[in-house]
Amino acid sequence: MYFHFQQAIKAVVLLLFSGLLFMLHHTGDIYQFINPQYKELSQIASIIFLILFFIQVPRIFISRELAQDHVYCSILGCNHEIGNPRKLPFKNIVIYFIVILPLVLGFLLPHKGLGAAEAKKRGVIYAASHETEHDHGSHLDESATLFTNTINEMLKSSVLVLDHSNYSSYINNIITYPEVFNGKSIELEGFILLDVLNTVDSPVLARFIVTHCVADAHVKGLLLDSDDDNLRNVDDWVKLKGKITLTEHNGQTLPMVHVYEWVPIVKPIVPYIYP
Repeated sequence: MYFHFQQAIKAVVLLLFSGLLFMLHHTGDIYQFINPQYKELSQIASIIFLILFFIQVPRIFISRELAQDHVYCSILGCNHEIGNPRKLPFKNIVIYFIVILPLVLGFLLPHKGLGAAEAKKRGVIYAASHETEHDHGSHLDESATLFTNTINEMLKSSVLVLDHSNYSSYINNIITYPEVFNGKSIELEGFILLDVLNTVDSPVLARFIVTHCVADAHVKGLLLDSDDDNLRNVDDWVKLKGKITLTEHNGQTLPMVHVYEWVPIVKPIVPYIYP
């Protein structure tokens, strides 16, 4: 029997990818990377990797005849290595390095979620885009379009309580139609930061919104105003109560929360919002 070195490496890589996905699902850390609606798809991927591993195992040990004769090569390649079987070509080394690197990072590095530090680099969305502003006037003229079910629900609520289930839609409506919600009481939680990428000097309470995976994560939040100067220096998660007010910046009306009560909280196990 002949031990096929490169085929063994491929088998180990397949097993490790399957093991990494199983581990992430077992610990719950998978939600640090993907939207929960893709959980089943990720589980299927881990099973496929495991099946491919079992398919790969028989190719590790082959007869010497298969290991030496080109006659047994197929469209999928040969079952033997040319030259020194223990010496990998440089091209293969580069390929294996690229494939193995995420495995090393996945197993060895802690799975740290995105937070205020990353939000400062990406910037925070707390104002409607120019396209939305353009549509804003037409929406105000068309009450049937403006008062959707979500907006009606928000207007009927005495206090807007933002949680995982409604944060994305509520924030979008508040940002797009700030005048409509002016004076509304609001309760929400998130991390505090100063958005250094913009010229607004007020602190922001924000959350990461993940549509598919952390690669497409973006930050949305609301400007804060408070009589308590300590809130400005907070660099952590808080839960606050306040009232929505309006402020002007560069000719644009922005929603702002006047905070009258806030408390620090522990960062949630799953800190992202999944719309």
